Amino acid sequence: MDSQNLITLGRVLRPHGVHGAVKVAYFGQDPDSALKAPRLWLIPRAEGQEPIVIKDYKGKIVPGGFILKLGGYSTREAAAELSGSQLAVARGDLPEPEADEYYQADLLNLEAVTTGGRVLGRVKSLMDQGEFLVLVIHDPEGRESLVPFSEDSVPEVDLKAGRLIVSELPGLLDQ
Repeated sequence: MDSQNLITLGRVLRPHGVHGAVKVAYFGQDPDSALKAPRLWLIPRAEGQEPIVIKDYKGKIVPGGFILKLGGYSTREAAAELSGSQLAVARGDLPEPEADEYYQADLLNLEAVTTGGRVLGRVKSLMDQGEFLVLVIHDPEGRESLVPFSEDSVPEVDLKAGRLIVSELPGLLDQ
């Protein structure tokens, strides 16, 4: 599986119990949709390792994420090896977002342009700050701008055009 077709849903935190289950921090709003996917993928924390497909799993939603029992992992020690891995799902296994909704992964690599037409660069990564998401935008020279992802600061996201509009609010884009 091409890892670019995978959408990261969470991160494996630690083993849970002694029978190979793991606690997962979930990044989205609806953990139930992840647990309904026909398969999950584990993206190992070590660079260069291929994602691992998991077709046999059971999950239970808990505050902040869920507990997963993965087929093929039956001991605490085996589960501990998964700590730090990313939990992902294939894009095609997720429901289509509603109108004016998108997955966080859809924001990556969008061109960021101000309401006045100035090109800021491209969204290179996202930072989850608890209550809100921050877009990390890099200009062609590598300078970084941090923009909170809210209706005030990002009034428009146009996935078809491959760009988003950033408001020129006082202090938001001061370098």
